[in-house]
Amino acid sequence: MTGLPIDQVDALSRVKTTEEIGGLLQGLVEALGFAAYSYVHVRPPLGKRIRSFVPADSPNGRVVHEFLATFPDSWIGHYLARGYGDIDPTFLAATGTTLPFDWLTLTARGDLSSGQRRLLNEAEDFGLGLGATVPIHGPDSGLSTLNVTARQAQPAFEGTYRQSRHDLVWIAAQVHEAFLRLSQDAPETQRVRLTDRERDCLLWTARGKTAWEVGQILSISEETVLFHLKNGTRKLGVFSKHHAVVKAVMSGYIIP
Repeated sequence: MTGLPIDQVDALSRVKTTEEIGGLLQGLVEALGFAAYSYVHVRPPLGKRIRSFVPADSPNGRVVHEFLATFPDSWIGHYLARGYGDIDPTFLAATGTTLPFDWLTLTARGDLSSGQRRLLNEAEDFGLGLGATVPIHGPDSGLSTLNVTARQAQPAFEGTYRQSRHDLVWIAAQVHEAFLRLSQDAPETQRVRLTDRERDCLLWTARGKTAWEVGQILSISEETVLFHLKNGTRKLGVFSKHHAVVKAVMSGYIIP
């Protein structure tokens, strides 16, 4: 590791609060030349009861998982109030790789929606145009991200990122482990036990397939697919297959 205060990394294994994690993390990213960070749970691991809240001024009462961030408060409020967690392109990219990536690569993607491009443009307006994301594929299907930004011109930022990206991966892993140690284990009774067929039916439904198409893929009848979807919906405690798919994805039972 280059230029990284090892004692601060080691201290992450002894933290007692998330505030301690946040303070150490800010010092670590600054040591690497970055200005601010956000550490976000995209999908909590199975069996972990990650604390969550409803953002102030949220127009739809959407629940957001606890996160740590030193991004500008104005941007955080803007992001949460508009429900940008549902379309954030850094989350989309993080699901498909284990390697860190800089945000400039996102603008070159051809599969971004107009809303995702608007998010990136607005982030730039808030001074967050140059940054990078480290995907954290944790245990039990959990997914989190560590995001960092720097107040530098593009060439300087690219140099900072290139020199420190390996250290960022190490820091992200240590921060994630520290945070999971502080989160609570969910009681066994709260763990939903889906059968393989129920997972398969929910997975292909999440990928946009009809019950008939799922049946063709799995070599079972449409009625059997509907049966498994009904059972999965009941177990997940919701009232439609669409809600069941959303809950299964957010809880980490399936990965579309």
